Amino acid sequence: MSWNFLVWLVCFILQAAILGILMYSLICLSDLENDFINPHDSTTRINRWVVPEYLVQALLSCLLLLSGKWFTGLVQLAVLGFHLRSYFRNEHFADVTEIFKQLPLQKKHRIFKLAIYLICFVMIIYRLVEAAVTGLLSPAGREIAKQVLTDAAGSIHY
Repeated sequence: MSWNFLVWLVCFILQAAILGILMYSLICLSDLENDFINPHDSTTRINRWVVPEYLVQALLSCLLLLSGKWFTGLVQLAVLGFHLRSYFRNEHFADVTEIFKQLPLQKKHRIFKLAIYLICFVMIIYRLVEAAVTGLLSPAGREIAKQVLTDAAGSIHY
C-alpha cells in the first residue's frame, strides 16, 4: 500500500467521525426544538462531543498539511480556526439556561459546518479512490487512469 492511500484512508475515517458527531449534535438540537428532549439532556449530549470533534478536526488538519495535501488541509484549517475562535471566546459549549436563545445560531453554525464537511468528504473520497486506483495499476495504466480521473473531475454534467 502506498503512503498516499493510507493518508487518504485515515482522512476518510476521521472525516466520517466528524460528520457523525456533527449529525448527532444536529439531531439533538432538532429533538430539543421539537420538544422531544429536555434542555439539560440535550446540552449534555451535545457538549460531550464538542472537545472530541475539535481534537479530531485538529488531527485531520495537521495530517493533511503535514502530508502536503494543501487545498484540503487549508479548508480544514479554516474550520479549525473557527473552532479555536469559539473555544477561546468560551462559545464552544451549549449553555443549558440559554439553549433556547442559542438554538437558531447553534443550528446555523452546525449546518454551515456540515456543508463544508460534506464538500471535504467528497474531495477525500475522490482522492482515496484515485490513490487506490493508481496504486493498483501498472505505470502505463496509471497514466490512463490519471487522464480519466482528470477528465472526470473537469467535466460538468447537468
